[in-house]
Amino acid sequence: MNTKICAAVALSASLLGAGAASAEQGFYFGGSLGASSLQSESFFGTTTGGSIAYGAVVGYRFELQNGWSAGLEGTFDFLKNGEMDYSDGQPACTSRSPDWCDVDNIARIRGVVGVPVNDNLEILAMGGFATATGLAEDGPTTFADSRAKGFTVGLAAQTETGFGTTRFELSYDKMSNVTPNSYDKTLEVISLTTSILF
Repeated sequence: MNTKICAAVALSASLLGAGAASAEQGFYFGGSLGASSLQSESFFGTTTGGSIAYGAVVGYRFELQNGWSAGLEGTFDFLKNGEMDYSDGQPACTSRSPDWCDVDNIARIRGVVGVPVNDNLEILAMGGFATATGLAEDGPTTFADSRAKGFTVGLAAQTETGFGTTRFELSYDKMSNVTPNSYDKTLEVISLTTSILF
């Protein structure tokens, strides 16, 4: 997972040369496309996976003094192929350990703070609540529709383009409060996403 984090950070940093967004106070919405890295751990084992993710973003932005901004937004990501495997390539839903084996979607509610670095760049920091749904093993031969709850943090840069505000974002979600939960398990998600906002 550390290698994936470093690669995602490096890619995000390379995208920060974009121009600044001239977003205004008020509601905004849009769509997103990206890639997500998945990892689940329990006392018995670890499963990993990766998927293309596409979703929706909606929020409200407040303009503050000195060009700063604050806001509240929600995101909803659908994972195209959230199936997970063990390190030897064996599918996770095989009664081997009580981990997540398929993640369907991830929803986030988070606060957003924007800082204008210069006339050509606005950096955003996000933090809040995340939840995921999918399939997790909850005992021998028991694969239950499950929901996890936890936190999310993110870092982004955005720019105004001819077809809306373009945002490049790196986010990290960690969820451990799983229902049902006969066995403790965690779910970590690292996502690199591009969004177009209006």
